[in-house]
Amino acid sequence: MKTLKTLWAFLRRDASIHVSYKLGFAMDLAGVFFSAATYYFIAKLFGAAAAPFLSKYGGDYFSFVLVGIAFAAYQSVGLNSFSQSLRQEQFLNTLEPLLMTPVSAPRFLLGSALWDFLYATLRVAVYLALGATFFGLDLGKANVGPALVLLFLTLAAFMALGIFAAAFIMTFKRGNPVTWFMEATSTLLGGVFFPLEALPGGLRKVALFLPITHALEGLRKTLLVGAGWRDVATQMGALALFIAVMAPLGVFTFGAALRRARAEGTLSHY
Repeated sequence: MKTLKTLWAFLRRDASIHVSYKLGFAMDLAGVFFSAATYYFIAKLFGAAAAPFLSKYGGDYFSFVLVGIAFAAYQSVGLNSFSQSLRQEQFLNTLEPLLMTPVSAPRFLLGSALWDFLYATLRVAVYLALGATFFGLDLGKANVGPALVLLFLTLAAFMALGIFAAAFIMTFKRGNPVTWFMEATSTLLGGVFFPLEALPGGLRKVALFLPITHALEGLRKTLLVGAGWRDVATQMGALALFIAVMAPLGVFTFGAALRRARAEGTLSHY
């Protein structure tokens, strides 16, 4: 109960701050429409060339890329939300007093990122709704059960990466190789904008070590062609393995960084 109250307090605070900037909030959601429209016309221009690579996703490039850019937002949130929250609390000189309260470090990290993940979910819903309403995105075959499980695993995997990113910010204050490396490699190799089949064989093997690769492949299969549990078992297993390894390691790394910052008296430095 105490944990839920803490998370609700974080969520209410961050939501009220974000929504209070009404023009920015509206413009951000409106930008989703222009982004979807841009990729729709790109698909009209180049979609036929990509079709041979997209047969297992239904053959439509616009549907492929829209799901990619919509759900890739979760990786961006996972990698940046925890570390940005730390930087904000350090800048406001509230991090040290906050961590001296009964709020534990895991609850602080989860609570500080909760609104960002919910807002990313809203953006995903808007992407899919606009795609279906205005640009011909067909979700009639979507298999919701496996898609929701994949979404949960995707969120957990990206949160594990975000905890690592927060540990670097806690230790070094500036510079974040975890975020830089994951965003750079995922853009190129993660299958956001083009299928992995378009990559050379060696790069395809490297892509298998990125959680976004399995997340997007599984989500596209379940949402676009109605793949069932057995069809996406490989993607679920890969994400689960990534979480099992990286989540405990990330929590341990962040805990070590926090203890070091407390010992050195640099907790509130930025």
